[in-house]
Amino acid sequence: MRNGKEVDKAIAQALHDLRNQKGNRTLESQWILRQLGDEELTKEVKSLSVVALHILSSLKEKDLTGVELASHLEVTRGAITRAAGNLTAYHFVKIYQLDADKKKIFYQLTDKGRKVAAVHDKMHEKIDEIFNERIFLKYTENEKQVILGFLTDVDAVDDLLNKML
Repeated sequence: MRNGKEVDKAIAQALHDLRNQKGNRTLESQWILRQLGDEELTKEVKSLSVVALHILSSLKEKDLTGVELASHLEVTRGAITRAAGNLTAYHFVKIYQLDADKKKIFYQLTDKGRKVAAVHDKMHEKIDEIFNERIFLKYTENEKQVILGFLTDVDAVDDLLNKML
């Protein structure tokens, strides 16, 4: 059985996934774009995927390889390659290789990428705050276990339907 914080995190992730499946990413994107206040930057950010935004946030602490990003974000390396290509084209990240190991490609935030990552992280902090106030403090640990079970079942059914259709 998961502890309280693990359950809260799992519920938040399940609800995030459901919102994104339903095409509500536009609400998050609109919030980010309003916070940027830079017309040129806003135009470029509109072309970024959810994966690209999460790559930016992942690179705030240290430079990472595509394999490390894929593992950390739990997406395919192909998804990282596509998103990173867009991020590189718009100069949100730059790539480099170490002299000792030319096989590994590292991604590094630029100042422009750091600005977008900060706004993206601020949005997630606000969402977490709202979830905490409106959901996590409202329900008991047992109720949250039931909610998590329900959301997990909904996700499993959705996966099954996607395979069938």
